[in-house]
Amino acid sequence: MKAILRTALGRVRFGRFRDWYRWTWIRLRTNGTIVAEQIPQIDPPFALRMSPGATLVLGRNVRFRPGFSADIEGSGVLEIGPDTAFNVNCWIGVTTRVTIEGTSLFGPLVTVTDGNHRYDDPTVPIWQQGLDTREITIGRNVWIGAKATIINNVGDGAVIGANAVVTRPVPARSVAVGIPARVRHTIGGEDETSSRGGERSSG
Repeated sequence: MKAILRTALGRVRFGRFRDWYRWTWIRLRTNGTIVAEQIPQIDPPFALRMSPGATLVLGRNVRFRPGFSADIEGSGVLEIGPDTAFNVNCWIGVTTRVTIEGTSLFGPLVTVTDGNHRYDDPTVPIWQQGLDTREITIGRNVWIGAKATIINNVGDGAVIGANAVVTRPVPARSVAVGIPARVRHTIGGEDETSSRGGERSSG
């Protein structure tokens, strides 16, 4: 039993040292400002690209699974609240501000960005037309399904279905699915079918 405990403690210490080493290496290579309440758990590969005026703020107990990447440009701010976990290959792009308030789960291959390319002028290449931007807030206790794309706000307690594209604000405690994402159900309330007078199967 003592040998098992020593082995377990050794693994915990090694894990903490590993996280410290990875985080220190990331901070030394980053141009922007990083404020962290606690060293996050990082599973490589992990990519963080920041402009000199950019800021990253992390709460406690933030977990990044392999393949996470973020681009924080200009004076952009990315704030990730406590108890937030990102599954594999998530990407966040920030030019203004993206706030994730915490206690949330992000499925594999989720994209969050506050900017969309302009394309209205056919005489100018799209990449030269600049961006339309908006600040994005994702509330507390949110679950975002695999491959979803978030380009607007998500309220507290909301669930975003896999592959959904959030182009309009999603209210709190809503389940939103589809492209573009539409609210199909209110957690603790009626779903879309019952609100229209339809019958729900009991099977």
